[in-house]
Amino acid sequence: MDAIIRKRELKDSEELAHNIAVVWNTTYHKIVDEDFLKSLFDNEKDASERLKNNLNEQPFYYVLTLQDKIIGWIYFDLTSNLEDAAEIHALYVLKEYQGNGYGKLLYNFALKEIKKHKIKKLVIGCLEGNPANNFYQHLGGKKIGNNLFRGKYLENIYLFDIK
Repeated sequence: MDAIIRKRELKDSEELAHNIAVVWNTTYHKIVDEDFLKSLFDNEKDASERLKNNLNEQPFYYVLTLQDKIIGWIYFDLTSNLEDAAEIHALYVLKEYQGNGYGKLLYNFALKEIKKHKIKKLVIGCLEGNPANNFYQHLGGKKIGNNLFRGKYLENIYLFDIK
């Protein structure tokens, strides 16, 4: 069975909240505070409720499923702090599925959706130390600056020209 990208649904909230905790703990171990990472597991129920409550407020939130299991997700907006640019807020694939092209599949899906709105630029932030920095550079992202995430973690900002 092939991977399927579809809009996030209400029924995805619990599984997605758990997967967010898992991917953050595997990706950001030794990058962000361990207490914060642990809190993601401790607060999965609250996270699930937030996902349920903001379902209609996030029209560009998609999940990638393989045999009905969520293995990745992408969330983007058509606006950003940079004029005339869309922004990807989250692009994650569970560790055991990384290296199989799923991240690129999600990225290309977002590009296709963004192009429909005649937007020519895209920004993505990626925490310093996250191996995904290499992924974004490989996709053609040009580092244009930094930002502080949660007031204390350095985040690299990448700009993509959409063709």
